[in-house]
Amino acid sequence: MNDAAPDILRKLASAAPLLAAISRTGSFTAAGMELGLKQSAVSHKIRALEADLGYALFSRTTRQVEPTGQGRLLCQAAQASVETLTAALERIAQLDSTSDTVLSLPSSLALKWLVPAMSRAFERGLRISLEIEDELTQLQAEGSARMAIRFGPGPYPGLHAQLLSKCAVMPVSGPAVPSLEHARRGRPAILLRDARAEQDGTSLSWEDYLDQTGMGDIATETGATFRRTDVVLQAAIGAAGHALGRSLLVEQDIADGLLALRGPEIPLKSRYWIVARPDYAQTKAFKRVADWLISEARRSQDLMKAVAGRR
Repeated sequence: MNDAAPDILRKLASAAPLLAAISRTGSFTAAGMELGLKQSAVSHKIRALEADLGYALFSRTTRQVEPTGQGRLLCQAAQASVETLTAALERIAQLDSTSDTVLSLPSSLALKWLVPAMSRAFERGLRISLEIEDELTQLQAEGSARMAIRFGPGPYPGLHAQLLSKCAVMPVSGPAVPSLEHARRGRPAILLRDARAEQDGTSLSWEDYLDQTGMGDIATETGATFRRTDVVLQAAIGAAGHALGRSLLVEQDIADGLLALRGPEIPLKSRYWIVARPDYAQTKAFKRVADWLISEARRSQDLMKAVAGRR
């Protein structure tokens, strides 16, 4: 390339929409109307470009313009450039639209917290899909989950991570089930176990909870063991025993009277995080969905405060 090439490329890039329009319409006038230019302005721009290039781009007749050999090559390149940029802009618009957003989250969080809140997402104009997956999913640029809710201590190297909510663990049971304190003077408390939560290191076990709250001396029996927190909580609602609930999973059931809080909350090191690829975290779609998720977490926190105020 000669020294003038960068300047010529800049001028060709600027003229690409005009060259593509002339090639498509076969007319300076029609191309000008398409781009909001007068015919005289189109002619001036083409003459200036031809002068810079040193050769003619079009053969003018009274009825239409025909590209020369050089003009045909440049028009084809201009058309390809315009189509590529148009497709890129459309893709960017899709990134900012929540209709293309797939949110990955664990089954318990989906069933006990987020699915019941989807009507409020709809009211905000959000159109998202949920990918319910208990194993960590790989976030993709497109075609799969774009963002996820993860529960753990963080951080998540290589990903943008935004705090959704701190987390605490607390004992709950159906209202008809005798309280844990009752086990000091009556029948042993039946403890429902969440094997997955106890094994993955993100939650307290019953032994940890009872020791930390000074209730290690109460009489207990191990009831059913499950591997999903939502199933454990459903068993508690069914009066099968006491369960260890977590923030975001129990507030609505407590507020609705399906569960009763049976002891103090113990904060966990693990928290709920909204995670996404760094590039997707810069989109309007991510911000809109994240803002909604945070508002739902605050709603759950407000429910728990209201319950505490009634105790």
